[in-house]
Amino acid sequence: MNRVKTGGAMFAVMVAAAVPAVLADAKGRVNVKGASFTVADAVAYKDDDNIEVALLPAAFNRKDAVKDRKIDSFDVMRMSGAHVTLVVRPDGSFNCINFSTGQGGGSSCTGDYETALTLTTRTATRVAGTFRLKAGSDTADVTFDVPVEGEVARAGTALPPDGGEPGRAVLAHFGAIEKNDFKALKATASPERQAMMTEAEKSGEAKEMFKMLRDFSPRKVRVVGGTVDGDSALVDYEGVEDGKPVQGTAEVMRVGGKWYFEGSSSR
Repeated sequence: MNRVKTGGAMFAVMVAAAVPAVLADAKGRVNVKGASFTVADAVAYKDDDNIEVALLPAAFNRKDAVKDRKIDSFDVMRMSGAHVTLVVRPDGSFNCINFSTGQGGGSSCTGDYETALTLTTRTATRVAGTFRLKAGSDTADVTFDVPVEGEVARAGTALPPDGGEPGRAVLAHFGAIEKNDFKALKATASPERQAMMTEAEKSGEAKEMFKMLRDFSPRKVRVVGGTVDGDSALVDYEGVEDGKPVQGTAEVMRVGGKWYFEGSSSR
């Protein structure tokens, strides 16, 4: 499971590489299990042998999704607001949905859904069809035609195995945390973020925020590569958390010729 690891608002700003557009078409209206919205976008991806088609009320957050180089249900769950996901079996049959109202959610499997989905295309690379439902208060009238995604290439060029200068910025950040050195940590942050950290010190909030960051950060971090695109880079790393190995991606940005740590996520 993906877990975003940032220590409060001043550590949570994310900078992502530009991502090429993906041709997807979805439109209609959904009102299922309290998730009620006009469909603005959809994304499809493999989940074991199934294909899941997520119907969304806003554009899919592809920039965040490509950080771990794959599209999956975690990328959908990270988006705020309601969504409904259609779970399609390998034989094209369907009777399960995953849903979120923005306040809660779950899964529902019922025979009422079986005739609601009609597929016109189901291949390894694309899925299209209609979702037309009328079952009690649950209704839907949606058409979709979207690529089936999985592994996703990042924009930019590959970093060396040690991450180069962006990698050193990441190691400095995690090293400062492991040494419990707030002053050294500030030096790894961008000038704008350093100003925020100084204000946190003045207000007395820095100690608690630093503790939170330490609690949610891996130890023994080792950089294993990444990508760079202009003044932003994604640095891949390995580490240890709660005695277990983790992998993650850190985001760094270049300001005035120097690379600064911006945020990270581990899994």
